[in-house]
Amino acid sequence: MNIRAIAISIALITSISGWVNTQHASAHEETKISKQTDSKDKAIIERPDSYWKSKLDPHTYQVTRCSATEPAFSNKYWDNHRDGTYVCSNCGAILFDSKDKFDSGTGWPSFTKPQSGSVKIRPDLSIDIERNEVICKRCGAHLGHLFTDGPAPTGERFCINSASLNFDQNKPAQNVR
Repeated sequence: MNIRAIAISIALITSISGWVNTQHASAHEETKISKQTDSKDKAIIERPDSYWKSKLDPHTYQVTRCSATEPAFSNKYWDNHRDGTYVCSNCGAILFDSKDKFDSGTGWPSFTKPQSGSVKIRPDLSIDIERNEVICKRCGAHLGHLFTDGPAPTGERFCINSASLNFDQNKPAQNVR
């Protein structure tokens, strides 16, 4: 075998080896679950962006992973009055109970409180006004924003995008804040 053939063979083997390692690392990365746990000992899900992009429809991906906001009065749950539970559209974690939903007149589903330990609040400075972003504590999905103009008893309005929710009419909420 001449030197050129040996060099080509080595390059080919190196390329294949690198590809196999990349595939193995990607598969491992996509199944990684954090060792952190929330108060209910449910694992906090950590997935790469590529996982969410392949799992979610483009609209849900834009809202929950890129913090987009869907149009008011044209989303699937703004006018839903059925009894049930709202869960995260990304990971299925229970987020809100229908008994805590109210008509805020804003065109988005609004709730007075989330289920205990289901969401995290963090500052959002993405536009010129200071807001508080609401995210799913389990998977980090962007849900919407928290405002202090809600009704009693909390005075809070969790203004949530429908794309970040799924509704389960048969699933009662198990915990209360």
